[in-house]
Amino acid sequence: MSSAIFAAKKLLRKELKKKLCNMSDSQKAKESSTIAAKVLGSEQYNTAHNICVYVSMPEEVCTEHIITNILETKKSLFVPYFNKEEMVMVKIRDMDDYISLPVDTYGVRQPTDYREREHAMSTCGLDLILCPGLGFTENGLRIGRGKGYYDNYLTKYEKVWGKQPCTIALAYSVQMLDHVPTTELDRMLDHVFSV
Repeated sequence: MSSAIFAAKKLLRKELKKKLCNMSDSQKAKESSTIAAKVLGSEQYNTAHNICVYVSMPEEVCTEHIITNILETKKSLFVPYFNKEEMVMVKIRDMDDYISLPVDTYGVRQPTDYREREHAMSTCGLDLILCPGLGFTENGLRIGRGKGYYDNYLTKYEKVWGKQPCTIALAYSVQMLDHVPTTELDRMLDHVFSV
């Protein structure tokens, strides 16, 4: 990555984190509710069976209602597990399993028994991935936190399955951008749902 793009991404991440910190809890809740309704009413969601959803942190669009709906409608729920080396999507069996997910040292709820769980990549594949990030353009460009987890996962998934699952970013209004600096390693998402 060129030093100019690296610097531009670093600055943009800092600006976006500040905007997210300045959002009130009520604004986050209102926008999260609107975005969740868009997801649940979408053709992409309603035709999907195997769905991966990030477990939201306080500064991200809340995914609790979407996760509950997936489990209630008997779709298959997968959530990301990540460590310093990689990210994998692991199956969550039911609501009790989801509620019991421990919080790691970064404040992220994820399974500690990920090796024993079903992995989407090696078993059933995914129909839909709901992606977090810091900023997005309407046409699907994304800037994440800089670790490359989703970009790397989607690249690996395409090599294994010969296609990419449908990808949808969930974005607060303050996360919508006109431009995102990118490199050839950055993956474009299919859709961005915002308010």
